[in-house]
Amino acid sequence: MTHHAELALAKQAFENLLAMCEPNEALTWHPSDEQRNVYVKLAEHALEGIDKVSHLENRKLLNEGHLQSFVPESILKFVLEQMQPRINALRVALDHFDPNGKFFRVAMEEMGRTGGINGLVKNTFETGLQQVYRLIDDNPDIECRLFPDTAYEIFDSKLIDFKPDEWLDRAGELLPIRTNKNNVELPSHLRLRIEELYRAYVFGCWLSVLGLSRAILEYAILDNLHKFCINPSWPADHKGKRKDKKLSDLIGELTEHLPQYKEPMERLRDYGNVYLHPKKSNVSKESLFQRQPSAKDAVLLLIEVVEGIYLVPKLT
Repeated sequence: MTHHAELALAKQAFENLLAMCEPNEALTWHPSDEQRNVYVKLAEHALEGIDKVSHLENRKLLNEGHLQSFVPESILKFVLEQMQPRINALRVALDHFDPNGKFFRVAMEEMGRTGGINGLVKNTFETGLQQVYRLIDDNPDIECRLFPDTAYEIFDSKLIDFKPDEWLDRAGELLPIRTNKNNVELPSHLRLRIEELYRAYVFGCWLSVLGLSRAILEYAILDNLHKFCINPSWPADHKGKRKDKKLSDLIGELTEHLPQYKEPMERLRDYGNVYLHPKKSNVSKESLFQRQPSAKDAVLLLIEVVEGIYLVPKLT
């Protein structure tokens, strides 16, 4: 079954569920036993579909480098506008109506998550290097094009910080940018920046992530200003010179059309300012110790904002 079909089934289950009870109101709802059983099944189908599609998209991103995922417009709009804002409430409602199934659901979620195995991936590399040494020792007369000593320099380097288990954990948190136009790619300049952003996040280059997130936000906004009839520059002065608008100005004007993205856009801008333009203050110094969680938040916010900006049709 394609991930489009999975999302379509999840959408159908969620629509039927909404007809019974809004997830945000589920804790005060008093259904019959039959209603509760139906609600639980619908909730499980909806959440399983969303989780399965996210897992499939993540695997294609990790294995094939697919930075973009196509989803039909009607399904994608429903998922973004109706399902995602209610996901957390739906999980709470499901645990409320089916507390006995919570342990099983958590276990299944952990099993399906892409990630490292508590250092065992790194151990696999080390075991392989040890086998190479044995191969060379056992066959001293055979010409060998393997260089385990050089490989160990990478393995033990404090600069490279070889932590493949952590790399896989972070790669499992990433998703492609979803679009509703088939065979239409995001601009190459944007795709290149997103690719480098994802790599920087996977390999733990937190300051790079925060700086790139701000840069990608600004590029995505500038690339879509025409849809909202927003000019990137201020009117010409008395000398005929035009001054480009600051990112804060562009966010302010775009917010008039996309108010739901005001807070995430401002947070992305603030992250860039705090980490790329530090001040001589204790707050600025202390922020460095929060760069990893800030980087994770920035990546997740950026995916949400870029999807939203590119999905909005041109104003008529």
